[in-house]
Amino acid sequence: MSVRIRDHGWILQRVAFRESSLVVRLFTRDHGKQTVMARGVRQNHRDGRRAALAGLHTLEVEGTARSASAMLVLTRVDIVKPRYRLLQRPETLLAAQVIQESILRLTADADPLAEVFDLSTSLLDLLDRGEHPLPALALCLGRMIHLLGYGWRLDGCVACGSGKKLTFFSVKRQQVVCTPCGTPYAPRLLPITPEVLAAMTLLPWPAHTLSEQGAGMLYRIIMNSLARVTGGPLLTDEPFRAMMIPSPNIGSH
Repeated sequence: MSVRIRDHGWILQRVAFRESSLVVRLFTRDHGKQTVMARGVRQNHRDGRRAALAGLHTLEVEGTARSASAMLVLTRVDIVKPRYRLLQRPETLLAAQVIQESILRLTADADPLAEVFDLSTSLLDLLDRGEHPLPALALCLGRMIHLLGYGWRLDGCVACGSGKKLTFFSVKRQQVVCTPCGTPYAPRLLPITPEVLAAMTLLPWPAHTLSEQGAGMLYRIIMNSLARVTGGPLLTDEPFRAMMIPSPNIGSH
């Protein structure tokens, strides 16, 4: 039985296939991650599909497959929300690449995640408008991991249960640690400030008031948490961190 989908999506990954085609990984709103074959798209430089598949735009796509187990073949693609400026700044492009890899590694194929789709496209919109990428990316990732069920506990210290003087975060436990309990293990914990604790609690979106220092602290917490969930660091983390957070590495236990 043939399959046909029509959905909005944006591109997570492109891989050249033979001399003229592309295998494209899309994140769609209603059908989750989908792999589609764009036949002949690299052969004709005037092919409108080539331009549509070259950026980080929101697209309307149509694809068909011979069966539910067969790869979709792209039959139509149109840009419905262009984002050309995002690609012109290295820092916004790197931030977009971090969210691409995060979705690739954290989500399952064909799992419809409309809230995550809406969140990720709103981040791309902010980046395209010139928003500072560090706080925008940190808060977006924080909300995303909660939507996917990988959130943290902030109600009290993991060791004693106290809700006072919460100044550390344990990535291993995904929970905050108070000053008395955490100080002896400080090299193995991540520091947090009241500003970051408030941001982790509220995860305000799309508005945010995080300082650059606080955003960097939140980003490090999230990246260390994702490394534990996915079995290793994101490849895109190091170049983004080197550009946006030029500071020594901090423990991640």
